[in-house]
Order: sequence, then C-alpha cells, then structure tokens
Amino acid sequence: MGLRLALCQYQAEIGDVGANLNKIMTAVSQTKADVYIFPELFLTGYGADYSSLSEDVQYAVDKIRLWCLEKDVAVLVGAPSYRSNGIRNSLLFITPGDTARYDKLYPTSIGICNEKEFIRGDKPMLCPFKGMTFGLSVGYDIFFPEVFSNYALACADLNICIAASAAQSKPYYDRILPARSLENLIYTVFVNSVGSSGDLKFYGTSGLIGPLGDTISELGSGEEIRCVYVDKDVVANARKERKHLDDRRIDINWRPDGL
Repeated sequence: MGLRLALCQYQAEIGDVGANLNKIMTAVSQTKADVYIFPELFLTGYGADYSSLSEDVQYAVDKIRLWCLEKDVAVLVGAPSYRSNGIRNSLLFITPGDTARYDKLYPTSIGICNEKEFIRGDKPMLCPFKGMTFGLSVGYDIFFPEVFSNYALACADLNICIAASAAQSKPYYDRILPARSLENLIYTVFVNSVGSSGDLKFYGTSGLIGPLGDTISELGSGEEIRCVYVDKDVVANARKERKHLDDRRIDINWRPDGL
C-alpha cells in the first residue's frame, strides 16, 4: 500500500495569501498526486506581517479544504495559526474530512532566523490518510530526535518536515535528515522554500529519504514540483532488515544520576 506525494518546492509571495493560494490551486489542478506538500509558512510567506493576515489565511484554508473534498486529496501547508494567546508557526494537514494543525515545537532562535514572534507548540501530531500515518514537523524541529523517535514508536510510516531553511543551515540539514530516517527506519520527506525573504536565502533541495537513510529523490534550488511514491511495505521491510527499534530498552531511566 502506498501513496503518491507531490513535493511542491515553490517560492511564496511575501504577504500575498491570494497569490500563494493560486500556486496551491495550480499544483493540485495540474499534478496528479494523493498528497501535496508545501514549505513552512507558505500561505503567507516567511517573514510576512502575520498579525494582519488571519482572515486571508482562514479563507485560503477553507478553499483548500473544498478542493481536497472535490479531488479526494490532502494538502500539507505551512501557515500561521491564530490562538487566543498569540500566533503559532503551524503545519496544516488538510483532508476532505478534517484539518489537523501541528504547531512547531521548537521555533528557531538562531541568528537571522529568530522566530520570537511565535508561541511554541505543545504536542506532537500524527495524521492518518489513505492507509498511511504521517508524523509532522516544521524546520528546526528536525534537530530534536525525541520528536521523531516517538513518531516511529507510534507506528508512523513517514515523517514530514517542511522548512524555510536558509543557505547557512544546509550542511546541517544534509547530515541530520538521513540520520532521522535511519535511526527510526522511516521515510523522511523534506520540503524546503526557495527564493528569499529579507536577508534569508532559501536553498530548496527538497527530497525523499528512504527508511535506511538513502536519498531516493532530491530537487534542485529553484521552483519545482516532484512526485515521489512511498510504500508501507518498504518501511516494514526496513524494520525486518534492521532491528534496532525492537531492541530499544524501556527498562532504563534515561535521566542521568545527579540530575
């Protein structure tokens, strides 16, 4: 059992939700897939004045859900979400029946990528769709292994990481993405931004990494859609070949003595 994923490596128009919505509509209309995945904060663009865009974002989400219902597909897209205590950097998983919201657990606090305007999320999120289970993450979350080990132990089939990762971070993402796949014996899907926002230059190279850490598909540095196929049997076979998830010890208190 598998799914066809469209990795939608598009450049967002900063502050123009309508233009970004049109890009999503074009992808869904012109590319055949089960699931369409767009980068971090794609609906508004990374670095927009998020506080002024809540109504536009809600309108766009409602429209996307109608398209999902009409075409029986899912759309994963980054967007700000508006709560009573502030704004969160979220990944929306929009299906014909529901809209799930994952809030970034670790807003970035490094140099020019500081996301101090966002409130931290407080829980992980697993989402089923057409027989497969997705673990959700955003950008900097990828550097915290507990997020992904818990998804794997909860029987996720693939982990999604959408990002607005700048060129300075590329060497570190290149190392960590295959490690997250191999240590958890799971697909890792990475969809990054392209273009720029202020001083940030996004590098793209979205892709699919297999459960044994092998790069199955990688995009370039410009706008592009690439369709890839993921299969539950590939994950099951990887976990038969490598048994380290089964060998995980649960009898140990992993907090060191003295702390």
